[in-house]
Amino acid sequence: MPLNISLSFLSTTKSKSCVLSLSRSFFFPRYFKKKKKMKKSRSSGDGGVDVLSDVPTTSSETIAASTTKDQKFQLREDGRKYHADEKVSYLFPSDDDEADRVHQQHWILRYALQRNYHAPVTQLLQQGITVLDSGCGPATWTLEMGETYPNSKFHGIDASSVFPETIKPANVEFCVANIAERIPFPDNTFDYIHQRLLILGLTNNDWENALKELYRVLKPGGYIEIVEPDMQDLCNMGPLLHKTQYTMSEMLLSRNMPPKIAIELQDRITRAGFVNIELQMTPLHLNHTDKAGYLLWGDYKHAYLNIRPVMAARNPEWQDVQVYEKYIDACGKEAETNKTCVNWYAYYAQKP
Repeated sequence: MPLNISLSFLSTTKSKSCVLSLSRSFFFPRYFKKKKKMKKSRSSGDGGVDVLSDVPTTSSETIAASTTKDQKFQLREDGRKYHADEKVSYLFPSDDDEADRVHQQHWILRYALQRNYHAPVTQLLQQGITVLDSGCGPATWTLEMGETYPNSKFHGIDASSVFPETIKPANVEFCVANIAERIPFPDNTFDYIHQRLLILGLTNNDWENALKELYRVLKPGGYIEIVEPDMQDLCNMGPLLHKTQYTMSEMLLSRNMPPKIAIELQDRITRAGFVNIELQMTPLHLNHTDKAGYLLWGDYKHAYLNIRPVMAARNPEWQDVQVYEKYIDACGKEAETNKTCVNWYAYYAQKP
């Protein structure tokens, strides 16, 4: 079946922009410690939103305080907490700093992509459907969507209980579950499934198992959406970033994790049995041209720093934190000079 592709180019102007309203929402004052006041925004179209004039700074202290489940973690030489469960492939730390990064990442992507989702489900969400956020992390997307669409029911699952378990909207529920294994939902449960940014969390086998499991729990006619960046082949990439991305790709391959999953997803989604596959590819600036580009680089830099231990395993000179940080800063300057871009792939499809 042919793949329908649309290429989206976002505005690069720095004109006046509306701001996401957090101060009046049900959950954000209770979950996040904001350091900037925010104004109200409007939704537009299928998941579309007006862009932010500022991205909120958040803290995961209340998130961490509200989680109670004991899980397998280990402290490594960098003092960070990581998954110790051999069935969990996630490479990032599992601590407050990483949760803060993922919170911030949500707002940056919402701003840069100008939407929270791509699948044509707005009317369904307004009427009331059952939604799964697969690999929800600290659940910023899940919570915002639950607030935006009170008639729908949202379930977030993640291998780590970094999500809030007590204070949350009445239409939002969470549970600890590994999407690479069987998840605790009956067949044909969900009308819409959302999954984003698991490129550093799933092996090849995990992806195959996850797509089969998501197919199982999706209702016939329901939509699945998966969003991933092309982390290997950045546009206008200089030698410094090339070394960084090559190192990351080699590290992923050594762990049987696919560095080009964004490009491979069409075939994987097809093999899993989904039909009517649509792709929207959006090139996002990296540290240049507009606020979205500078914010996105801030997230990439934070991610690079958080994943330093596994990167340094393949480049011993990066064991020195200061050397590594200077190298990443140089990558940012190179991206600004070369006008580097990252292609983001958003696929959505249906279960027949």
